[in-house]
Amino acid sequence: MFEILPTGIDGLDALLGGGIRYPEDSASFSFITGETGTGKTLLGLELLVRAWVHDDRGGRTFLFYSVEQSPLDIQKKLDFDFGGYFGAPREVRVLSSENPQKLCLETDSPSGEPNRLVITQASPDREKSGFCIDIDWIEAEIGNYGRVRPVGMVCIDNVGLLLTGMDYIQKRSALLHTRRELMRNRIHGIFIQEEGSRNQGSMPSAEELSTDLLIHLSFREGLDFKARLFEIRKARHQYYYRGAHNFSIAGKGVQRDLYLGARSERGPGTHIYPSVAAQLSIVRDQSKLTVPPRGTEPIPFLGEEAAQAFQNGTGPSRLSSTVILAEPGTRYSRLALRFLSEGLGAGETGLFVSTKEDQDAVHRVCKNREGLQNLCQGDRLNPNLRLLYLHPEFLSPGKFVSDILRMVDPGNDPGSEPRAGRLAFDNIYKLHRRFPLLQEESFLVPALLDLLRYRRVTPLFVDLVAQGPLPGELGADPATYLSTFDNVLHLFLKEVDGEPRSFLRILKSVGNDYQRTPFQIRL
Repeated sequence: MFEILPTGIDGLDALLGGGIRYPEDSASFSFITGETGTGKTLLGLELLVRAWVHDDRGGRTFLFYSVEQSPLDIQKKLDFDFGGYFGAPREVRVLSSENPQKLCLETDSPSGEPNRLVITQASPDREKSGFCIDIDWIEAEIGNYGRVRPVGMVCIDNVGLLLTGMDYIQKRSALLHTRRELMRNRIHGIFIQEEGSRNQGSMPSAEELSTDLLIHLSFREGLDFKARLFEIRKARHQYYYRGAHNFSIAGKGVQRDLYLGARSERGPGTHIYPSVAAQLSIVRDQSKLTVPPRGTEPIPFLGEEAAQAFQNGTGPSRLSSTVILAEPGTRYSRLALRFLSEGLGAGETGLFVSTKEDQDAVHRVCKNREGLQNLCQGDRLNPNLRLLYLHPEFLSPGKFVSDILRMVDPGNDPGSEPRAGRLAFDNIYKLHRRFPLLQEESFLVPALLDLLRYRRVTPLFVDLVAQGPLPGELGADPATYLSTFDNVLHLFLKEVDGEPRSFLRILKSVGNDYQRTPFQIRL
């Protein structure tokens, strides 16, 4: 049998299927490795601090050993950069200490017995500390702490500096011995080490052999921007979602009301964004491969003109996906907003994802305009309409998609907004020009459609296409759209009595009867 240790870190528990799994009557052992400056120390410290402040049993000790940083520096970092200690539910107190190489923090637990975090500077330099602190010394100290009160978790930063002078076999033996001692005493262990070159040919590293969970942090360089990459390379006791996933680190000054942006997070600390492929796998596994069925009845769609184009009582249904292929100069944003207005009139909540219109612009477009009245309430937008205005940014595909989904479904906390029933994305044309890290648009858009369907959202997307040789003819091959969306419409301009008018033509609508000829639509 196994137990689960939740980490509390955004995205990490999802990638691990709920948390770190370990054998019953034992403990977990994790190794964090990677390049310089990738955030290894912070990740290990955050895992430890979250376990400390959220431990409900009480009366336990959590230990952090740092080779390079003093306890005071670490405590200042926790206070000033991550105020609230990553969401600590109770007050954190600093206990007095006469030893400059040690600092003890304390917080209460529901049991009434406080938990303690002891930060120690473990210097292997004999001249600096008066004696040499190595891995054996730390093992002995952990045993001493355990005689007074149970030890819950231990994190050793830059453990490689404590193993200097050892060859490969000795290093592996020391790590395995430490792991066995921690497991025997049911103490969760986290070791952090700077990534070095592998000199053993094809032989696995000592870290890979000695750990249950191996996490690797790195950078992906390009476009004058270093994207942080997170990868689980080994998880001995559990299934996990493979691949490289982006992550970010946010301080306590984060703006929580912003949902999309490289600097916008829900709280301080490490935030991991599973790749789009992993997000698809996660949602499919959670649903046990049960895909929400599309509706059978037509829904309010794009107004009366579009409704008349569908015949025999048919029309687009709930959870069916729609794309509007819009020629330049057409008022496609208004058509996307009409789709949301029809939804609000039917009692749904809508999300408008815009690449060019902010809140004021959307309000000016909607105010006193036929077909869009549902989107306004006096001098402001209807509160049931959410707006996500996309600024050009270096956003990873995982964060791009997950932030949109977060706007769709803010959460189940008391007082949170309901899930959006409809989403309109007003322009997906060459997204990589505004978001250079979005390189796989041909996969991103179909994946987003799938993820929205699992959340029971009815989507409409707009893409720009070139004008054809004659009005009403497409200047691009529609095969990709026809194979991806349930409903494909073409929006174009045509002169009537010397003035340009907007026309729609239905190219495809699954399961529906519709007229093949274009029809005029008022925008």
